[in-house]
Amino acid sequence: MSLLDKNNNDKNADNNCPTGTCPPIKESDEHIIKLSEGSGGKEMHRLISEIRKRLDVKTEWTNSDDDSAVTKIGDKYFFFTTDSYIVTPIFFPGGDIGKISFCGTVNDLVVQGAKPLGISLSIVLEEGFKKNDLFKIIDSINEMSKMTNIPIVTGDTKVMENKSVDGIIINTSGIGIGDFVLDKKLEETDVIIVSGGIGEHGAALLAKRFEIETELITDSKPLVDELHSVNTLIKQAKDITRGGLASVLNEIASKNEVQFHIIEENVPLLQEVRALTNVLGIDAYNIACEGRFVCISSKQNAATVLSKLKKFNALSAVIGEVKNGKGVIVQTRFGTKVLSTPSGSIVPRIC
Repeated sequence: MSLLDKNNNDKNADNNCPTGTCPPIKESDEHIIKLSEGSGGKEMHRLISEIRKRLDVKTEWTNSDDDSAVTKIGDKYFFFTTDSYIVTPIFFPGGDIGKISFCGTVNDLVVQGAKPLGISLSIVLEEGFKKNDLFKIIDSINEMSKMTNIPIVTGDTKVMENKSVDGIIINTSGIGIGDFVLDKKLEETDVIIVSGGIGEHGAALLAKRFEIETELITDSKPLVDELHSVNTLIKQAKDITRGGLASVLNEIASKNEVQFHIIEENVPLLQEVRALTNVLGIDAYNIACEGRFVCISSKQNAATVLSKLKKFNALSAVIGEVKNGKGVIVQTRFGTKVLSTPSGSIVPRIC
């Protein structure tokens, strides 16, 4: 159901928000925002759910709990999305905060089936931020814009007092158009495909942050061409960002009320990512990508989808299938385990 079109019965299900009013927030520890509520895991989804309960706007927009909201005008679908980016470090192997802010918003459009038309760029800067660093970031965004032929069409810039923000915050919004919404019903025996190795973005940032020598670079990139090559052959898609593969698989499975059965040995993972996450004690399933997506296709289309995706990334792989049930089950060498939505402060300031 859409973020903005929930009815009063949905809002009042737990009696937290009676019709027309919402209770004031009490100033206690349990009502203070925690870092974990922005990390892409259970706490973040719970916070978003609480925000939704307070929104009471009647609208024809749908899919607002997906990567892009959608509305239909005439025979065309229009898509709208927005995201904010805080990253430490702001420059990292293979990219910077500007690159992921552009790619992240473009990718949120294309996984829904849209052709991106334009992107907004809003920047909040800390007083004392180096102009040369700002211009490097702008050049990075401009490079992505030229490469994809998706223009920056509007924006805003603010400057805050020293230590009011951590260097730079970027918000990008995007609009797109399409002939359909990539949101078909999933069925048992459908196939789950990932478009490349997981966790490379998060691992590259962690290596930079902890000064660990590695050849890893971010996987950040726009997914326009990859999705365009398969979007008529697949049922749904979602880019892998905060919360990593674990979060994305659980989101899709929960939304569609199905179970995902994943074969662990089929999940593509570079040895450098495996080694780094082992050293740092981080689950590779939980760390972010910025240029990878999960898609679901029928069994009949799976081989064709995989063949097309391998032209972009040789590590693209079938990692499992859809079954009746709930949740995400992973088949390991030692048996099966439940892959839950991540919880706690997973890895802060990754995207």
